[in-house]
Amino acid sequence: MRLALVIVFAALTCLAPATAAEMLVNAGFEQANEGALPTGWIELGPTERWELSANAAHSGEVGLRLLPVDEDRWLRQEIDAPGTGPWTVSGWFRGVGLKVDDTAKEAVRFYIHVLYKDHPYKDTTHVYRDLPAGDWDWRRFAIRVTPRPDWPVEQMWVTIYGKFGAGELWADDLEVGPAPPMGGVTASDWQRNDEATVITDMTRCQPQDALSDRREQGKWTMFEYEIGPHTGTLVSAAAEAGAPALTLPLDAQGWHAVYLGFMGTKMRAKLSSDPTYVCRTRKGGPVEEILVKVADLTGEQLQIAQYQPPAPAECTVAWVKLVPLSEGEVTKLLADRADPSTRRLAITIDGYSYIGAEGLCTREDLLSDIEELRYSDFGTLYACVSGADLLNYPSEFGNMPGLGPDGIQSAYSRAVDRQFAEAVTTMARTGVNPTQVYIEGAKSIGMKVHVSIRPAAWVYPWPLENVFRSSFYDAHPDWRCVDRDGTPVARMSFAVPQVRAHLVDVLREAVGFGADGANLSFNRGAPCVLYEQPFCTLFEERHGEDPRALPETDERIMALRAELMTEFMREIRQMLDEEQARRGDGERLAISAFVYANEADNLRFGIDVRGWVQAGLLDEISPYMGAGGAKAKAYDMEFFREVCGERGIPWRPTIIGWRAPPLDDMMRQVLDWYDAGASGVTFWDGNSLASRTAWWGVVSRLGHVEELRERADQGAPAAATLRPHRIGEFVLDGPYAATSGF
Repeated sequence: MRLALVIVFAALTCLAPATAAEMLVNAGFEQANEGALPTGWIELGPTERWELSANAAHSGEVGLRLLPVDEDRWLRQEIDAPGTGPWTVSGWFRGVGLKVDDTAKEAVRFYIHVLYKDHPYKDTTHVYRDLPAGDWDWRRFAIRVTPRPDWPVEQMWVTIYGKFGAGELWADDLEVGPAPPMGGVTASDWQRNDEATVITDMTRCQPQDALSDRREQGKWTMFEYEIGPHTGTLVSAAAEAGAPALTLPLDAQGWHAVYLGFMGTKMRAKLSSDPTYVCRTRKGGPVEEILVKVADLTGEQLQIAQYQPPAPAECTVAWVKLVPLSEGEVTKLLADRADPSTRRLAITIDGYSYIGAEGLCTREDLLSDIEELRYSDFGTLYACVSGADLLNYPSEFGNMPGLGPDGIQSAYSRAVDRQFAEAVTTMARTGVNPTQVYIEGAKSIGMKVHVSIRPAAWVYPWPLENVFRSSFYDAHPDWRCVDRDGTPVARMSFAVPQVRAHLVDVLREAVGFGADGANLSFNRGAPCVLYEQPFCTLFEERHGEDPRALPETDERIMALRAELMTEFMREIRQMLDEEQARRGDGERLAISAFVYANEADNLRFGIDVRGWVQAGLLDEISPYMGAGGAKAKAYDMEFFREVCGERGIPWRPTIIGWRAPPLDDMMRQVLDWYDAGASGVTFWDGNSLASRTAWWGVVSRLGHVEELRERADQGAPAAATLRPHRIGEFVLDGPYAATSGF
């Protein structure tokens, strides 16, 4: 239940300052003044390290060269009254042996300042990109600059900054131009933003008896406010208020983009016809104007709710902005939503974390995870049951984690584990199967769904040994993995046919809920075969030797391990074929897998990607970087392109949601993957990114490759924020902070 924004079609036109592209003077550094500096530019800091040189020209006769400097140096152009933006500021740069020492606070930076009329420097908007160290050829770097919407812009500064110990920076062909829209991340993306209706009186919400002029349990509190250009009355629910949902009449006709002026940390919103709420989150600070949805608002009302226990959160909504769409925007939007060709992305839901953290125990709550993905570029969901045979629903084959023999246990080490146990117990009692809900919900919005297991996730050690513990694992200690020196390993061995058969039964049951295939997360906890007695016995029968006396790299050991893993894959293939025949619809059920980042790491654990593809035992592949025991430092793109390309097997390198790189880096990385032949991207725990408004606006559309090229060029979008002047009786931006007495 995080940010459910599906950012909408971004290739829409918007209004921009007519003179924006001509704002920079001498952007190619072709003219110089008497001091040999480029005309129109100001040097700040010590002199004589900037040069105009023919060698540094990207185009024209000369370019700019900055030599090594041990103090801060800036070359800046100040643009008066540039307009309202947003802008894209770009330039061509080249690094020649650049050495930048982070510990010495060195950097090479392309830096933009936006200064506002009648406001001090501390209110300036700062946007910059750090240029890389090393040797690199000419590259265009761009920055998207979005000024505050409530203050007139007095100046924009375009700056090249450098402090570095060795090498040279070359620069040429700078440009300022109108920024293309970012798909609705900000209201200024829309052609008719100036015609927006802004509802600032939130006391229009119903029910009226849920509103109060003071903090009360079960109530939303009303406060008059002045925030940017808006004055009105906001509604605020304290984290522990337990306030009921509010309904706001919109009285609108036709297609609009719906934005909220949001403070607090979490909130939920939906239109009256929507199947469930979507979530918006923020970390605090100024009011953030966030996109809820783009829809036909005819006959619709807006419903707003705060998070309830076990994840209560403060929620404040100051205004609702309705931006009407032009006829052309609606046409493009609908065409984009109907186009399946961009649904290149896959995403996991782990079946545990958010159920426990947020106490999800109704079908509507669970579907909020899926609503995040509607109209996005995510075409495949890997819905994890939570472990190997640790399941989030009652089963004849596995058990639900966190529950003791008598149900809820008396003591847990983490609150999330008790909350999960309570949630799945409630759902079991009320007939809600989370995995089945995810399958049905995702398929209802046009996604494929593979149910996923973590084949090595049987038990977790102290202090969570009473939470993640398989009954099957406990019942069969002699079927567990053992290392070559006799050390027990918390795995179940695939050298034991009964272990493989047990997991096939788990998958058979889960796929039977209506999934389109099965997924194996080998990135979690391989190996599944080591030197336990069943393996050693089989090896000795084949080769007459004890494998524990041989080097670990012995080809016969690796071959037998791969043979056993392949047998497991064949057994899954047979099960899926049987399920397909049972359904009788002719639709082939697929096998997908998370695997290691190169062939050597995979083969070390018996994961024969090449052989499985050739044998028709893999239909989709998600290479994963950083799995336990891996040695690879980068994805072997050539290997996956070679193995998968000829057979048309989709392969999508994986980004871990909670370890995602900065958005600019992510966009460039994904483009490199596409250019290397990847079919798309898989996001592990990708819903953890959905809570970031501007992030999700890009992540949810990474299947639009050409649009991504444009976005990567201009840089990541920034959310629109406004600093409150007054809330209730308190002036919040005066010279003496209301909080400074504490």
